[in-house]
Amino acid sequence: MSGSYETKRALAEALKVIMRKTPFPRVKVESVCEQACVSRRNFYRYFPDKYELLNWLYYDDFCAPLHEKNIQRSIDLIPYVCAHLYQDRAFFLNAFDVKGQNSFRDFCKGRLYGYLERDYGQAFSSKEVERFYIEHILDALFDGFQIWLRQEPCTPPEEFSNKLIRTLTRFSLRFAEVARQEPR
Repeated sequence: MSGSYETKRALAEALKVIMRKTPFPRVKVESVCEQACVSRRNFYRYFPDKYELLNWLYYDDFCAPLHEKNIQRSIDLIPYVCAHLYQDRAFFLNAFDVKGQNSFRDFCKGRLYGYLERDYGQAFSSKEVERFYIEHILDALFDGFQIWLRQEPCTPPEEFSNKLIRTLTRFSLRFAEVARQEPR
């Protein structure tokens, strides 16, 4: 592990500690540096601002481990996402509240889109229609994740992801049955 990675990781962990209690717009670079025991100068050596640190954190925490998994179907992402979100609920609830170009939701949607496109893209009449529906499906999933994470007590991730997959499966099968029926 290189020193630069270790410094980035220290800054990312410091940001997570702070964001468990503080909304991202109120996070100061100085606070992150102090928490990480890293100078501001060193911070700016790796990141131009706190937004880039947040993006790096999303990638390093969420995407890098995902590359090591052998995910064959998009639905197999659900247990991974649920376990990942659950392990640091306080941080991710604040991360979900970040809006705009550095939002966790948009970051994840951008990374997960390809999985859904691969599995379901052929079901749509055009790329425009595909984009519309896949983005809305991802929005619905992330709305569900936020509602679930805010629950007290929060259902364990294995239970929630199993229930979500069973529900999606039953809904899909029933939807196909209804679609094949003659109109009344």
